[in-house]
Amino acid sequence: MENLTALGTPEGAARLDEAVAAVGARELVDELGGYGARLDPVALSAGQRQLVALVRAYLAPAPLVILDEATCHLDPAAEARAETAFARRGGTLVVVAHRLTSALRARRILLMDGTRVTIGTHDELIRTSALYADLAGHWHPEPVS
Repeated sequence: MENLTALGTPEGAARLDEAVAAVGARELVDELGGYGARLDPVALSAGQRQLVALVRAYLAPAPLVILDEATCHLDPAAEARAETAFARRGGTLVVVAHRLTSALRARRILLMDGTRVTIGTHDELIRTSALYADLAGHWHPEPVS
């Protein structure tokens, strides 16, 4: 887990523990042998690599975070936990995703279709955008366990 500890955050271990817990990576860190474990990134699954990347992004002091399909390899519950953690982190969060569940958690949705751009809440877009209504009708939120 040198990938995480190499960041050298000023807040130290407590900040790292907070980030790991917030994005839901505690079980992964423990399973892999803790922060001092040496790992071959190739041996990690795509979802495990995403969790490590999410912890690193959460620790970064950036006031703007763009998560571009950053949770596509996570199950719906892990995706919700990670997105919720970033929303609570402070700053501006932009989530680029194709899952309706991500759109449902968003305060504002930007729908792009070629040169047409529409913005609104889920309910507003259902009422005002035939494309979004059609997409939402075909996407079914995955059950969160």
